[in-house]
Amino acid sequence: MDLRSRYCSLFRSGRFHSRRFQSKHFELKHFEPRRSKSLQAIHRTLSLLLRLSQLLALSFGLVFLSACQPANQDTSSSKVDTVAQRELTQEVYVWQRQWRDANQSALVESQSTFNGVRILALQAHPKPNGADIWFEVQVNHAWLQADPRPKVAVIRLDGQLTRLNNREVVQKILALVQDWQAKGTKLAGIEIDHDSASSKLAAYNAFLRELKSQLPQTLKLSITSLPAWLSSTEFPSLFDNIDELVLQIHSVSDPRLGLFDAAQGWRWVEQLSRLAKVPYLIALPSYGSAVYSTASGYRVESEVPMRMPLADSASSQHVARQELMADPQMLQSFVKQLHTFADPRLKGMIWFRLPLEGDKRVWPLSTLIAVAKQQPLAPQIELEILNQANTDSAQHEAPKTSLFQLVLVNKGNIAGELPGQLSLAAQACSGYDAQNGYQAKLTQGTLVWQLPQATPTERAAEPASSQFAPNLISAVELSPNGRRVIGWARCESLHLQGIYAP
Repeated sequence: MDLRSRYCSLFRSGRFHSRRFQSKHFELKHFEPRRSKSLQAIHRTLSLLLRLSQLLALSFGLVFLSACQPANQDTSSSKVDTVAQRELTQEVYVWQRQWRDANQSALVESQSTFNGVRILALQAHPKPNGADIWFEVQVNHAWLQADPRPKVAVIRLDGQLTRLNNREVVQKILALVQDWQAKGTKLAGIEIDHDSASSKLAAYNAFLRELKSQLPQTLKLSITSLPAWLSSTEFPSLFDNIDELVLQIHSVSDPRLGLFDAAQGWRWVEQLSRLAKVPYLIALPSYGSAVYSTASGYRVESEVPMRMPLADSASSQHVARQELMADPQMLQSFVKQLHTFADPRLKGMIWFRLPLEGDKRVWPLSTLIAVAKQQPLAPQIELEILNQANTDSAQHEAPKTSLFQLVLVNKGNIAGELPGQLSLAAQACSGYDAQNGYQAKLTQGTLVWQLPQATPTERAAEPASSQFAPNLISAVELSPNGRRVIGWARCESLHLQGIYAP
């Protein structure tokens, strides 16, 4: 045992005390002072040596005491509450029913962020007469094969199916697996997305047992789970027939809470951790939905547009429509919290869904990547002044004038409020006009675009949908990569002086 280890052992055992280092031969009580000056001098010298030995022993002990502390211990206030984070996998759903060129670019751009992809491959739609319709997504296998990440094919079985024809569903899934393998696309697993009623979990479990027995052993079987299942007595038995579970904690249970309630979502995660017997992942939202509210309730529109009447026929009241969007900052905080969750069965998270260029009800890919990687989130709204060439119809204008179009662009990675005012230095303007809520005025060579603020009376008269923050898409916000034309001006020159906050 080295000197440091021996000292630490003595210190922890309580056997060390500075007085133990005093030799009996040097205790002062053994030296009685005499009248002899020589003896008195010897006594003073020995007393000084004894005090020095005590100080050296104390210093020696303090040095080794600091060495006995854990290397990572930090008692500063900024470190006391720090919880060690661990790496979790992050995957993403590819949920387009029609693939286009944007799928390829999105797959390539997302490879450095997400560890795996789960692809909507097959979907069953219920029909009243029981003749369910099956829709197979025509994925691009060349693009998938160029992607090195593990791939899971997702089979969506609509929750409105009155019953599962186990034999038919299993045959459809096995045929899909064989087709993908024949085309050269290697699968890591199959995921069943079925929003079964809690009362039908026993029948669903019987289907999973049959499917698991016929799937190739090289494929893992995953299922999505509704939070409502966690309270069912049939839920624990599902783990006997699956390899992995995905808990979906995003939905519209109450429009006032938006698409994602972080507090409730965390309670569901903790509840699952007490029940899970297999690895699990948490499905998180990066999309938006429209909610139609009527006197009889509300309906949610996500990917497929709904045909809603202008008024509720039962009450003759106007049907209110509001847009809800998952809040990137809220989800980023939730992801950070997941990284500190101690359950080893928590494998990671899956984002719904991979955004394509042109998608309206989903975050841009830059936002999704920033949230997943815990990068800073901020809007960056700028004004573009586009110089339009003079047309033949404008030949009567002075030859030096130009037609300028004013466009606001958000180059950040989250939505930001539109500027309340823009000031532009203008020279020799012959005309101008504002659009999309702005008002314009020219004063002494300065063009000002102003966004009027709602009065207290107007705010009180707004529909209830405006109160659904933080997940409401506001009319005065500009989404990431968003563009909004705010007007035009015909001048000899036009230069931005400043953009001012609302």
